[in-house]
Amino acid sequence: MEIHSLKSLLNWEPPKVEAIISDGILLPGTRLVVFGLWKSWKSMFIQHVAFCIATGRPLLGFHTSRSSVLLVQLEIPKAAFRARIQKYTGAHDLYPDNIHFACQHYLKLDRDSGKATLDRVIGGIKPDVVIIDPVYKILSGNISDSYDMMKLLDNFDDLMDRHNFSLILVTHTRKPKVDEEGDPIDRGLEEIMGSSYLPNWVDGALGIKVMGLDLVQVSFPALRHAEKPLDPVMVKINRQSLGFYPALTRVE
Repeated sequence: MEIHSLKSLLNWEPPKVEAIISDGILLPGTRLVVFGLWKSWKSMFIQHVAFCIATGRPLLGFHTSRSSVLLVQLEIPKAAFRARIQKYTGAHDLYPDNIHFACQHYLKLDRDSGKATLDRVIGGIKPDVVIIDPVYKILSGNISDSYDMMKLLDNFDDLMDRHNFSLILVTHTRKPKVDEEGDPIDRGLEEIMGSSYLPNWVDGALGIKVMGLDLVQVSFPALRHAEKPLDPVMVKINRQSLGFYPALTRVE
């Protein structure tokens, strides 16, 4: 633990930080959670995010800085995942050498063995950004239990301190609630499945909701490092390229 006097703290010059995703969405060494209902295009979207970061291409109109990425995918069979990646890279003619993938159906990061496995992988690749999709697959305990969730988050904190990467977690939402008229109630971060420790722990949150055929809304309910709140963005999905592009209008 490093201790500063008032004078030494004020005299300390912090290093210049270039955002990985601009507008306070993802800075070096910070944590972002992406959440949405089942079949809300989360995994496809996070694949697009990974390639935008790896190549430094704009993401939904936000700037990115080119950064190495490790995407750990725990739901989709390797052959199906390869087909998605092949479709995306072919459509966009993108073949960056700084992006790596792992298709691992069993990896419990709240256990020492799982943490050690990821530790070795990160130590070898040294990515700037680690993406885990989805959270419930890396937890051997109860996702709603505070103790079980805290063990997972502590392990991530330790890994991030030692390897200096940014973290993106993909997770599901709770069962939707509706009002008296049957319209869905937007509960913000409370929609995230499980213990409240996760939304309290992350630096930012990005929500995805299906709004129509090939149309989703991306919202930013919490961004700790943003200078101002960000408006939700309506996003069009291109099924041929698996790309995500801002629609012409912002969401009011």
